[in-house]
Amino acid sequence: MSDLESGFRLTDLLGLLRRRSAIVLGAAVLGLLAGYFTFASRPPTYSATSRVEITSIPDDPTVASNPANDKVDLGTEADLVRSDAVGNAVRKQLDIQGDNRTLFADLIVTTKEDSRVIALTVASDSASGARDRANAIAKAYIAERTKQATDGYAKAIARIDQQLADARAALNEANKAFDATESGSSARTQAQAAVQQALQGVNSLNTKRSAYTDVDTAAAGRLVKEAPLPDAGLSKKALGMGVGVFGLIVLAGLGVALLVDRRDSLGGGRRKVARLAPGANLRILPTATGRRASPAEVDAAIDRLAVELAGSGSKGRASSVLVVGTRSEPPIALAEELASSLTYAGIPALFVLAGTSERDLRQAHVVTSFTDLITGPSITGPASLPDVAGATITQAGPTVTWLRPRGSAEASGLLRRAVVEALITRAGRESFEVVVFVAATPTRNAAAAALGQWVAKTAVIVEGDDSQGVEQAVSALTEADVTVSEVVWT
Repeated sequence: MSDLESGFRLTDLLGLLRRRSAIVLGAAVLGLLAGYFTFASRPPTYSATSRVEITSIPDDPTVASNPANDKVDLGTEADLVRSDAVGNAVRKQLDIQGDNRTLFADLIVTTKEDSRVIALTVASDSASGARDRANAIAKAYIAERTKQATDGYAKAIARIDQQLADARAALNEANKAFDATESGSSARTQAQAAVQQALQGVNSLNTKRSAYTDVDTAAAGRLVKEAPLPDAGLSKKALGMGVGVFGLIVLAGLGVALLVDRRDSLGGGRRKVARLAPGANLRILPTATGRRASPAEVDAAIDRLAVELAGSGSKGRASSVLVVGTRSEPPIALAEELASSLTYAGIPALFVLAGTSERDLRQAHVVTSFTDLITGPSITGPASLPDVAGATITQAGPTVTWLRPRGSAEASGLLRRAVVEALITRAGRESFEVVVFVAATPTRNAAAAALGQWVAKTAVIVEGDDSQGVEQAVSALTEADVTVSEVVWT
């Protein structure tokens, strides 16, 4: 049953797109228009970028300089740009309502490794707004960075000044103790050492204080490039909204196409087929419902189809059936399944391929002339040479025999009414209960339209949910005065 197993295939989607191309194309055009209007209705977006160069301010300038300590933590600086102190200053300067989160929502901070320049990009719906915000954020960031460095150094200098005051007081006490001692005494020597120690402490603190005061905290950062008045740019947000609207409408169109497809049943062909062939029995195999049917369900459905197509045929009086596909190749896969079911049911059947096919029928007799076949000793015996010189002709099984023409059905004489009727009669005499002719779509081959007029039943096999193909096939058959008995979706 491998040829009939069902599941989602790319061909199913392609078939849906082909059958419902009007709906899908309409949805695509509508989505394109709606997406464009959504994009065009959005206000233009302006992006302005200011650039700031930052300088590393050492925590303790008295420590020897180390290149590793001179590096700036860019992640920390990016956080400082978005700090509340910077946001509050910008909102106050530009008189912006709202909170800092809203202010920084359209800000992009760009940093590069081994670079001390950071780029601050602001997007806005006005050129002046983008420029003013970018420059205001840059200046507020520099001011905040300078303030933090200045405040830190001011606190450090204040601590040093307190230490200097204590050191100078200690020096004064040491000088007083020195003056109170007698010259040349051991006490004077000790007092002099204490004075020297206190003086060294004062000098050390003065040196440390000078190191702090020599640092220019105002150089913590500088604006190397102010943001100019920007031109209108492509809004990624507006573009994304436009693409999103287009995608949603196309998906909705696909959904509508699928619903219409299912409502009309299997490609939309079922209702049209019912109008074209009102007396036909419309049959849907489990494999055509879009779900993965179990092998038992598929076998049972094909068994029922085979027995019903065989009809009231009996030994001595065979019934006749035409199985016609909707493609340029005859529906041999299903025909072989029908042959298997008839074999299992014990119904002798003669299958005749009315056309050409690349499919290998290993047990088929190749017939050069059906006229000679019906007048020969037996229609199941070798009728001619095999396809390949020297090859052995395999005898048919006990209940099912396949015949295929060498070349076209017309060249082998199969498209003559007298030959077809004689073949059916001869098959009945040779104990076959049904003769099944297998042909390609009548839109590509004349065999189906001719044979359909001379057999008892005609079944159209819809392969791959081909609604356009089945409509064309049924129309061609009805125009040729062929009564369609069955339409089977596989």
